Amino acid sequence: MSGKGFTEQKLNLTLALCAVLISIASFYATYLQADSAEKQVKAMTLPLIQHFSGNFNDESKSRIITFTLENAGVGPALIKGISYNYKGTEYSNRSEFLSACCSKERDSYHKIVNNGAEIEVGSISSTVLNTIIPAQTKVNYFQLYHSEFSDEYWNKLNYERFEVGIKICYCSLLDECYITERNGVVEPVKSCPVINPKG
Repeated sequence: MSGKGFTEQKLNLTLALCAVLISIASFYATYLQADSAEKQVKAMTLPLIQHFSGNFNDESKSRIITFTLENAGVGPALIKGISYNYKGTEYSNRSEFLSACCSKERDSYHKIVNNGAEIEVGSISSTVLNTIIPAQTKVNYFQLYHSEFSDEYWNKLNYERFEVGIKICYCSLLDECYITERNGVVEPVKSCPVINPKG
């Protein structure tokens, strides 16, 4: 009887261990499935912000300096901050960068404009901070048109735009945030720093 009892006890223990192992395996499989689903959702909503500048518009065939943000990712991006590193100094907004690079030329141009010069289109600027850029779209957030009045300013900025590095902080709709300083190089961050809202 004792031998039979020991066998039954051993069998019950074996069954119990099997049940535990099955539960662990099931839990692990569920975890992997959930983790895979989370990664898939992140991949489907991942934005990728890139910055470009140019000096010619192919459509209008005109000389226009343009600063552009493009979302090359698959999900929308909420722009939380842009800063400008110009010759070793970081500036928290576009206006500060333009003052550092081209203050003399810009002031001269603005003086002409403010004195009533008949300029059809001079410059166009807008803030992109706290703006959502949909996937596969671009936003021209600064444009300076070339004219006889803007010639010095245009030429100066056209040269100096190659000396500036743009740092952009943005978040996905899942509140996953990233910083990029070079196109294609992205660093995940917990949150974006508060940056001057002038953009």
